[in-house]
Amino acid sequence: MQKAFIDPDKCIRCGKCHASTACPVSAIFRIDDEEPSIVDPNLCHGCGDCKPRCPADAVILKSG
Repeated sequence: MQKAFIDPDKCIRCGKCHASTACPVSAIFRIDDEEPSIVDPNLCHGCGDCKPRCPADAVILKSG
């Protein structure tokens, strides 16, 4: 099964990946605006809805 991961070096901290329409299960979050987004692998079900929302191509889907 695929899971989403955020490349912290590419993340521009825009928040688009964790908007309610980008992640239907709220698996992506940020601790604060200065940090890159984080994916909770226990919640992510690999739908990939977040990937096209990222303008920096920081969302990666990989087996995990």
